[in-house]
Amino acid sequence: MNLPSLWLVAFLILSGCAVSGERSYPVPTWSPLMPAPRELPRADSYYDYLVAQIELRANQIDPAVDAYSSALKKEPRNPLIMTELATLYVRQGKIDAALKLAEEAAAYDTQYEPAYMLLGQLYAGLGQNRKAIDSYEHVISMDPSNENAYLLLGALYAQEGRFGKAMEVFDRLRVLLPDNPVALYYKARVFLDIKFYDQAESMYEEVLALDPTFENALLDLAYIQEVTDRNREAEKTYLRIISFNPSSVQAHTRLGNLYMRQGKADEALQQFDQLLRLNRKDIESRLKVGIIHLQQKDYEAAIQDFTHLLKEQPQYDQALYYLASTYEEQGDSDQAILSFRLISRNSPLWLTAQIRLALLFSNMKDYESGERVLEDVIETQPDAADAYLYLGVMREERQQYEDALKALNKGIEIAPQERDLLFRKGVILDKLNRKQEAVDVMHQILALEPRNANALNFIGYTYAEMGINLVEARKYIETALEEEPEDGYIMDSLAWVYFKMGQHRKALETIEKAIKRVPRDPVIHEHLGDIYKALDKTRQAVEAYQKAIEFQHTEPDKIRRKIETLQ
Repeated sequence: MNLPSLWLVAFLILSGCAVSGERSYPVPTWSPLMPAPRELPRADSYYDYLVAQIELRANQIDPAVDAYSSALKKEPRNPLIMTELATLYVRQGKIDAALKLAEEAAAYDTQYEPAYMLLGQLYAGLGQNRKAIDSYEHVISMDPSNENAYLLLGALYAQEGRFGKAMEVFDRLRVLLPDNPVALYYKARVFLDIKFYDQAESMYEEVLALDPTFENALLDLAYIQEVTDRNREAEKTYLRIISFNPSSVQAHTRLGNLYMRQGKADEALQQFDQLLRLNRKDIESRLKVGIIHLQQKDYEAAIQDFTHLLKEQPQYDQALYYLASTYEEQGDSDQAILSFRLISRNSPLWLTAQIRLALLFSNMKDYESGERVLEDVIETQPDAADAYLYLGVMREERQQYEDALKALNKGIEIAPQERDLLFRKGVILDKLNRKQEAVDVMHQILALEPRNANALNFIGYTYAEMGINLVEARKYIETALEEEPEDGYIMDSLAWVYFKMGQHRKALETIEKAIKRVPRDPVIHEHLGDIYKALDKTRQAVEAYQKAIEFQHTEPDKIRRKIETLQ
């Protein structure tokens, strides 16, 4: 969840729409169109100036610009006309012209506040923060009671990461506005931006004591509650906002997202349905409704949601992606393939969609089509390391181990610290019976991530298989179990180490725990059979071996020979 920047919030405050609810705060909106008597145009330009005002009130920007320009020709050094014309240039998108005119107005009259206020906003919008800060500080030096200048200046300091200066400015503003929560709100935002959540939360509570319906303060408070894992409190805060502002898009959206993360599908649907009642064209909410239906395995409803979106926006790649995912889960491979292929190459989702498409072909045992998809990805995006990873996986499934190794090595050249690529390389090396090389690769992973459970388990199990370094193997696997205490495969590895160490009863206790978690793995049942055999429990051993065959062991003949030996 992202929070809006302080600059954006400051701009919204000044334009009168940042704070929701009944109450409005005495933060004056600045406009250069409120001249003091001494700044009025001369008589020869006053008629054009009045015409400009009339056109502006009718929202006729272009005629107003023409009238101001005519007035400026007659009185070329009037900072009022220059500043107001520059303001209209901004509305026309002529930023360079606006900046030039505002700078000229400030140069002609260094005490003309509206010119410097406009300059500050222009500089800030162009990313020239230092000049913007200078402009607002100059305004404050002329008028120490200008609340807007303080707000914008503090926001700029915060944006630059100069949080101490920002808080000084907001403290000065609080002196000017002791009963107005806006300054305190901005100080709280500074603490929020630097992740001092306790201090920020305390200040937001002060803000809400002044005004319980200050919506932005409540939204920020809910954000703090979410990031500090107090989801129930966050839920109550969002519901509090909705109680006084049922049309709050942010509250409904964030609450819906919170429910989605918690797996509360029905509650999430209520929030997004409400958003759709507020705005039938809210495509993000419609998309989330579809995703929830997909998670609920209500495939027909999900297809209807995504199809509805695509009728509105045929190139909406996220809707296409989830539509393809829905068809895939539903078992309609043809429609899934079509939908994945429709995603544009220019889309950020294209790479992910193509990998999903390749894996779909792989699941259909159409490896050639899957490889063609990945080769097309590599040709289009040669630095797509994931494409090499899945190309390696696909070749591994076809037992083309040398070719798989070549693909993985190319991926590692692109992303040498990518754990998944390194791990698959280790697996392939193991299948090529290059076990020490496989262990060396796993040590590369541990150099990057010392407690990587998969790498630790791999090394320990490999040592057990080789019958070497068994004490060290046990330590590796025990460390892996500390990271993944419920992983049945790691439990099987530990049982296998105990078996190799001759501790057969310990092995049996451990592998029984593994089978509870992974009840249909053929290798684990083979190990169970070997342990029973070592304990002279022939009947149980035969039963375990038979289950290994039933669960599709890759070497059934080897298992049958074990059964024959016992019988």
